[in-house]
Amino acid sequence: MDEHSLVERLCQQATRINEQALTDLQHQPLPANAVHDCRVAVKRLRAQWQLLRPWLSRDDHRACDHTIREAAQALAGARDTHVMAATLQTLASKADKPQRHSLSRVASTLFSDPDPQPETSHHQDAIAAFTRDQQRWQSLALSVSDHELLVSGLARTYKQCRNRTIKAQGGSDPQPWHDLRKWVKYLLYQQQALADQHIHTPYHDADLARLGKTLGKLHDLHMLREHVLAHSHAIEKQKDLVHTLDAIHGREKRLLKKCQSDSQRLFQTPTKKWIAKVVAS
Repeated sequence: MDEHSLVERLCQQATRINEQALTDLQHQPLPANAVHDCRVAVKRLRAQWQLLRPWLSRDDHRACDHTIREAAQALAGARDTHVMAATLQTLASKADKPQRHSLSRVASTLFSDPDPQPETSHHQDAIAAFTRDQQRWQSLALSVSDHELLVSGLARTYKQCRNRTIKAQGGSDPQPWHDLRKWVKYLLYQQQALADQHIHTPYHDADLARLGKTLGKLHDLHMLREHVLAHSHAIEKQKDLVHTLDAIHGREKRLLKKCQSDSQRLFQTPTKKWIAKVVAS
């Protein structure tokens, strides 16, 4: 085992994540897969900051989190438009003939460029954000035992997932599910970071990844609906708007049912019992 503490090795890991993101950002124009990889890097880095949250002041954590969030925000416009266009195309491919034509017309109207590029200034903003985050990790000095990192850091993330599952169950309000999606991703990426350091949790990554993906699809549908409603004036035929909203609603209902059952199954174990299994492994 490496002689460095777990927190030191996680800092080194975060530095490498930033390095890879900065390498990806050297491409001009920035391809869609590079935008995706950089946004995943942001989520991994935010997850690692969350793992260390108990040992950071509120202001320090807020500053660290805000810095790396700026990278995601700089790339958000291009990614969000790309995903909404792809989501609508998927809905159209699964619809019957009349609906399919309606959804295709809406897609042509609202997403004439389904693969937009981030503006050059935004590209540079992302580079600056990853650079600042890398510097924060390189200068971070925390004295935290490996045991405490698990029972205070990782357990906190699991507890957030469990609490948000309880809050979201039985409701269709998008916000609790969006909150759960964020924390499921944090837990997944924290587990993966720890697995790289030979520390394993009771969960298989595939289970969390599956729930995170389903919650992500639900979020994409919410975003698409808001975008369609905000630009409904541009849609010439009322029936096209109605068909599009109906297709979104139907898909949301199916995904919501799956999110409810999967999250309830994954987070039914009390936090203390769950983290005890991690520490014992």
